[in-house]
Amino acid sequence: MLIMQKKILSGLMIIATIMTLAGCGNKEDLTRIQLAPILAYSNDKEENITFIRTKNYDGIIVKEYGDSLYTYEVTPEGKLMTIFIKNSPNGINPLQATVEEITLKAEDNLKRLGYEVENFVTLVNFDEGKKQYQSTSRHKQGEDFTGNNVYIQYDAEGTLISISFKYEDVEILKTENKISVDEAKEILMNYFMTNTSTEKYAALLDKEMIQAEIDIYNNKKVYNLYFTLKAEEFGTYNFKYVISTETGIILYRKELR
Repeated sequence: MLIMQKKILSGLMIIATIMTLAGCGNKEDLTRIQLAPILAYSNDKEENITFIRTKNYDGIIVKEYGDSLYTYEVTPEGKLMTIFIKNSPNGINPLQATVEEITLKAEDNLKRLGYEVENFVTLVNFDEGKKQYQSTSRHKQGEDFTGNNVYIQYDAEGTLISISFKYEDVEILKTENKISVDEAKEILMNYFMTNTSTEKYAALLDKEMIQAEIDIYNNKKVYNLYFTLKAEEFGTYNFKYVISTETGIILYRKELR
């Protein structure tokens, strides 16, 4: 009986050891998955990448790591969410980068992140208040946008401040449009004519003025509708509306002067 008990105990110890080693192996594999996109971007070696903490990022659990210049937020599955410079640039430099320079920097960052630049449309804007540039690189599949965007901020001189990523399911583009683009434009024009903040400008709007593109927004296939209105009494306004291709509901609007 004693020999049998010893054998059972020995067997349990072996199983426990195997499970512990397997757990360690899984943990190491997960860490390597998380480090992969960081090492692809960072100029530091792996031994200089340090784990900082686990945190919540907009409802998603992420792992935060750091190298000598940046902190990185990455999902357990190895998807980068943000990159932040550790020490923000101080002072105001009289030399301001050009839009062309920022565009080139954005494209270089896309390459470092493993993206194919030709699959993105990049626009650059300068925030006069913050004295910062932001490049928005939107991923395109054929003629449609996928909603997978990369947003990069730079100081006025062109020093990288942060990178953030937006992810959507590209398969959503395959869903059938229940609302046509012409119907979406009609919905927009009806809204424009009946909304108290825009009805006074409705006479200036014509359907032919509205530009349309297909995109993905918060897991929904949508039409992005754009147009610009100009008049002496209010100047120039740029409008953007996001309308569901399934329901025709306006999901987002932006009116910028």
